[in-house]
Amino acid sequence: MAQTEKQKLYFEMHNWIDNYNFKIFGTLTLRNEATNESMRKATKHFFNCVNRKVFGNAHTRRKRHKLKTATTLQQMANGNWHTHFVLELADYYEEEKFINLLKNIWQTKVKGAGKCEIEAIKHKKKAIGYILHDINKLGTDTLALESTRL
Repeated sequence: MAQTEKQKLYFEMHNWIDNYNFKIFGTLTLRNEATNESMRKATKHFFNCVNRKVFGNAHTRRKRHKLKTATTLQQMANGNWHTHFVLELADYYEEEKFINLLKNIWQTKVKGAGKCEIEAIKHKKKAIGYILHDINKLGTDTLALESTRL
């Protein structure tokens, strides 16, 4: 991928993510060796559990009830994969209570869950830059976006 194509993709994705009101940043890991596929499945299951908790049956009956999120998978030096994400704050939740809910769901609902670091976003531009640094530095596109919501 040519440098100009990487830059174009980076700025398009940066602007797309910047248009949403993401309030939460997190990193998720698995305890054992995490492959790209196992991390994808764990991340998908995690967000399904979160949406189920926030929206109840409306999440499963109507696929439109989902929190907006952007996630990226990154490979560590040891070969394991981990997920970084930004997420909007669910209605009727305070940041601290929502973060505690997310941590609890990761630890109790995801098989093989390892460490999770979840916090409120203090500097949105820095969080977006971190999510997108694979595109900027390596030219890889491991970003998954979920923007469907009522």
